Amino acid sequence: MGTDLPAAGDFMSKQLEVAIKVAKLAGEKLEYYFETVLEHEEKEDKSLVTKADLEAEEIIVKKLKDAFPDHNIFSEESGDHGVKSEYTWVLDPLDGTLNFTRGLPIFATSIALVKDSQPLLSVTYNPVIKSLYWAEKDKGAFWNEEKIKVSDNTDVSRAVITLGRARDAENKKKTNEILNKIYFKTHQRILGSSALELAWVASGRTEGFISVGLKNWDVYGGMLLVEEAGGKITDFQGHPLQDDKRYFVASNGKIHRELQEILNN
Repeated sequence: MGTDLPAAGDFMSKQLEVAIKVAKLAGEKLEYYFETVLEHEEKEDKSLVTKADLEAEEIIVKKLKDAFPDHNIFSEESGDHGVKSEYTWVLDPLDGTLNFTRGLPIFATSIALVKDSQPLLSVTYNPVIKSLYWAEKDKGAFWNEEKIKVSDNTDVSRAVITLGRARDAENKKKTNEILNKIYFKTHQRILGSSALELAWVASGRTEGFISVGLKNWDVYGGMLLVEEAGGKITDFQGHPLQDDKRYFVASNGKIHRELQEILNN
């Protein structure tokens, strides 16, 4: 980065404005292809990639490079772009590709700006219902123009908990073990878009989300939303997350201890 940056507040606001704009542009591309017949390829980890993923990514990467040429970019589809910078944009142009290919409207574009493994801002956008979630570090979380906060529910038996898992056999087994633990003690769902699921924790629609082996691009943006909305995120043992963010519990904070105890018993 250069040394002639604007003041931090202006700097972040500019970045957020660009992130929202490019998320919406990518969303237009996804909406164009949604509920059409799209060929898709299966990657090594059994996840899918479509023309929609690739074209949405192309839009985001180009706009971010134009606006912030000194920043690095890391995207699910194209990987690390290799720019030496303390700032990295972490992208998932289409989180929930399987849902997308089946015509299920549970998917989103996710964009986060990260420094030293900590997200500074995030944008999650579902173009089907024009649902935009965004947050900046220490400035709160928002749904469209409305400030959001986590659920006030304190009863874990009434809590809705969603799970996101990696596709390998080991993490499928871990997910099954977790489901067995929480099945009769909470309401639970596996919905297939961790970016949206974390946004729903932040907005009080659900009480918790459990990540079982997910990649950083799946969760970086949503994690900031939860924290800025007053929620709590720890590893399964209750410790603050370090660089490894694959396994964690995100909650409204009010059921966190009970949920953690259920997972560890």
